[in-house]
Parts: sequence; C-alpha cells; structure tokens
Amino acid sequence: MQIKISDMLDNASVLIEENKEVRNSTNNDRIKKMVFSEIDATPENIVKKKGERNMRKKILKIMKWAGLILLGAAAALMIWNFICKQAERSKIQAAYGTVVEVQGHNMVVDIKGEDNETTIILLPGWGSPSPVLEFLPLAEELSKDFRVITIEPFGYGLSDRVGTEREISVVVEELHECTQKLGYNQYYLMPHSLSGLYSLYWANAYPQEVKGFIGIDPSVPKQSDEEPLPISMAALNKLSAYFQKTVNVLGVTRLLSIGHPENAIYADTVYPYSDRELEVFRILSMDYAYSKDIMNEIKHMEDSLESVRDMKFPETVPVLQFVSEDNCELLETWELLHREIITETDMSEVVRLEGGHYLHFERKQELVEKVREWVRKVETVM
Repeated sequence: MQIKISDMLDNASVLIEENKEVRNSTNNDRIKKMVFSEIDATPENIVKKKGERNMRKKILKIMKWAGLILLGAAAALMIWNFICKQAERSKIQAAYGTVVEVQGHNMVVDIKGEDNETTIILLPGWGSPSPVLEFLPLAEELSKDFRVITIEPFGYGLSDRVGTEREISVVVEELHECTQKLGYNQYYLMPHSLSGLYSLYWANAYPQEVKGFIGIDPSVPKQSDEEPLPISMAALNKLSAYFQKTVNVLGVTRLLSIGHPENAIYADTVYPYSDRELEVFRILSMDYAYSKDIMNEIKHMEDSLESVRDMKFPETVPVLQFVSEDNCELLETWELLHREIITETDMSEVVRLEGGHYLHFERKQELVEKVREWVRKVETVM
C-alpha cells in the first residue's frame, strides 16, 4: 500500500491543530483557576467581599463622626473653661497674705503667730499651687508657739510670674531678700521636698542667720545617683505636670470639681477649710498651677542637685529631718542621704515617720509635737 506524502502532511497538520486546542484549553482552565484562587472571586465571595467593604465604610464613617463629636465636645469644654477662668480671676485677687516687693516683683507671704519670738519659715515643695493654703493647717498648729512665715516663691500661688531662669542661686537670693524685707534675721528654715535643696544652699550662704533646719521629707544631694524607677524623678515630675496641665486646660478638672472643690486640690483632708479658702485653692490648682516659672524650675533640678552635691549643713546649724517611711522603702539610701549632710551632732536628729511624701498632711500632729520639743531644746542650748 502506497502512502502519499501529501496525505501524511495533512494528517500531521490536523493532529497538531487538535493538540494546540487541547493544550490551550488546559492552559486557560489552569489560568482561570489560578486567578480565581488568588482573588477568591467566585460569585458568592464577590457578594461577601462587597458586604465587607460596605461594613468597613460604615465603621469608618461612624468613627469619623465620633471623632468629630469628641473634638467638638473638647473644643466646647475648653471654651467654657476659658470663660470660667476669666470670670473667676477676680476671686483670687488679694485672697490671702501680704505682698512684699522683691526685685521689682510681688512676692506673697503669710504670717501667723506674729507675737511669738521664734521664727519658722515654711518653704513649699515643687509645683505647689498654693503654698499658703497647703501649709495652712500646719502653720496654724505651729503658730501656737512660733511665728510662722509661709513664703510663696515666684511662680507659686499668688506671687508674680517673673519669667527668669529659676537657678538655685537666683531662687535663694529672692527668698532671702523677702525675709530681710520682713525684718527677720534669725529663723529656722522648714522646707518640704525640693525646697530642701534651697535651704541647704541658703544655710551655707547665710549660716549666721539660720538657727536650724527642719526638713519635711526634703530633697537631698545625690538623691538622683540611685533612681528607684526606670525613669528619673525629674522626668516623672515633668510628665505628671504636663498631663495635669492638659487635663486642666481641657476643663476636665473644673467639670469634676463643680460642687466638690476637694476634687481639684491636694490638701490635708482633715482640716476644716472655709468655703472661700477651698474655692481659692480650687481656682489656683486648676488655672494657675505649673506656671512657666515652675516648669523652668524643674528644668534646673539636675543643675541644682549638682550645685549642692558636696554641701553639708554648717556645724553651727542643728538639723531635724523628718523622712518618709514609704520613701525609705522605695530608696534604700533615703535615710542615709539625710544623715550624711548633718555635721552638728549634739542636737541633730533624723526621725522616720510612717507615711508618704506629704508628712505634714498625714503626720501633722506628731510632726508639730516633735518640732516643739526639738526647738525648745535647741533654744535652751543657744
């Protein structure tokens, strides 16, 4: 049987075409399967995806409106807070104390027990919105035996905001000038917290005037050498201050303190403040706390610590230190650091009291009784 070459070529051509069709069909099916598996675009899933997209759009829309409502509420609260601040400004004018001109600015002091002979000067811890009102319960108790002067440094309470660098030498000179203008040249310094550093510097600058030092859990040199927390105390104080300033500016503090002024202040909860005193304390805490001077002061805290790093009290200055049990547990060297700066040993004491940093709130009566006893002893020797 004879096979024609032309027939063979025709058959081969047909087979090739059929093979191409089969191969193309297979490849098309494979491509479709790959594409659809990647985008999961079956008819059911297309409907499902569309529903999910619509849901996401609805959620985003709700979130957008919720955000706008919150922003609107915050703006309204801030405006209300600002209006209230302006309206209440007159309530704190000359609310308490006596004005002393220091370096061309007004510094406010409060004097109790003026007829007593022995003078104690109370100095506040960092950031106190009203040193006079904060120390009022303590000052009244002490004034039964002593002349008690509470000084509000610049930037605090009703004293002027001056806008100068709050270096330790500057602050001490201002406080000393205020004391001189009041006419007192012999006195005991009784600081709380950061003012402990100022008092140490003061006692070394004017040892002939300082009869003694009485510290209420005061700051001391080298306290930052061993920080008890992962963040430094200065940084922690800054964060706390900025948070409180934000809450105050937003009007949250004012809102929470309507009818309850104690919600805006940190004070001796046992002392019977008058309604007037509570209102002034509330306004100062909400609207005037953490002034630029006070924030500048904390900026210089490390420099202040360095300035007194190697200082001790003069041998002529007896020391009574009240230290917080809580702080002693937090920082093992807390009591030791307070002992290390004492050089007069015959009358000096370190008293450890149960409680936190504000011992003049928590242990006021014990503190006052010990001060009476100790000063009496010192005065007898002098």
